[in-house]
Amino acid sequence: LSEFFRPRLRLRDWTQFVDTVKILVPTAISSTMLQLASYTDLWFASAWPGAAATMACAALLISAPVGLLSNVIIVPRMPLLAQQAADQQWPSLKRTCDGMLQTCVSVGLPLTLTLIAFASLAVETVFQRSAFTAESTSLVAPVAMVYALGIPWFLCRDVVVRAFYAMGRGRVPAATSVVALTLNALLNAALSRRMPVPAIGLVLSTVLVSCMSVLVLYAALCRDFRYFQYFQTTASADEGAWEGGSGWRPFLVRTLLASGATALYCKALLQVVLPSGHSLILRLTPPFFPASLRWLLDAGLVGAAFASSWLVYFLAFSCTKPKAQTTAP
Repeated sequence: LSEFFRPRLRLRDWTQFVDTVKILVPTAISSTMLQLASYTDLWFASAWPGAAATMACAALLISAPVGLLSNVIIVPRMPLLAQQAADQQWPSLKRTCDGMLQTCVSVGLPLTLTLIAFASLAVETVFQRSAFTAESTSLVAPVAMVYALGIPWFLCRDVVVRAFYAMGRGRVPAATSVVALTLNALLNAALSRRMPVPAIGLVLSTVLVSCMSVLVLYAALCRDFRYFQYFQTTASADEGAWEGGSGWRPFLVRTLLASGATALYCKALLQVVLPSGHSLILRLTPPFFPASLRWLLDAGLVGAAFASSWLVYFLAFSCTKPKAQTTAP
């Protein structure tokens, strides 16, 4: 095995080695800053009893779908991003990034609306048993709602950071992570003391910092695209497509309309699923009904609510699509 896995570094590979280090070192710094941000939140949360546990449960509820959606959206597109960056196809690379960002918004926003509407039922279904009582659910659910506000921003940040890595400019996300860590600590100190629930203030600071990080990184990414396109030595075949943009304005209008329809649907569905604040399954099943089967029915009810909310969002989003203009021959 040593013959196959023995490291070999030749002088002619030095350039590729340096290029790899230029990407790995900023990536390691950026990942370290994310971990330090979590430790910063826990350090502030330790000042209040139960705040750290509340944040941990809410984070577990949000991190699972965010991690799954992030891998589904980003991983299949990473080779395309790297290939377009290597071939210096900047307009195509920008369109690919914008398409991934729009996908993140279209997938993350209905999840945010649904989690905000059904946070109590989701927390009750996932966590409430044994020592985790109804009082614990009432503490975790508001924190999970605030965490849900950051789902689209968490997904979009992963896309923008991967775009910088594909372009070989890992220093920008690393520098942004350092600034975000400092800003997160300042907001933690301010919001945790102003909010009635300190855990909500700590989570809200994380969401705000993620939002600002995405906006700053995307602005820097667009600036780099324009710079590379302007100073590109060879003319690009799709150079004229740059000025047309990626349709952000009509996309955002359709997103707002679809979000409004989804919010109204969630509000109406909430009156059916949780009448008088109690689960519909709990009201319909007799007292001797097995608790395990009741939990399965509750879980199925939550899943059906999430799936139907997504369906309503995408139907509303499709219905608001502008009709293509046809030109007379």
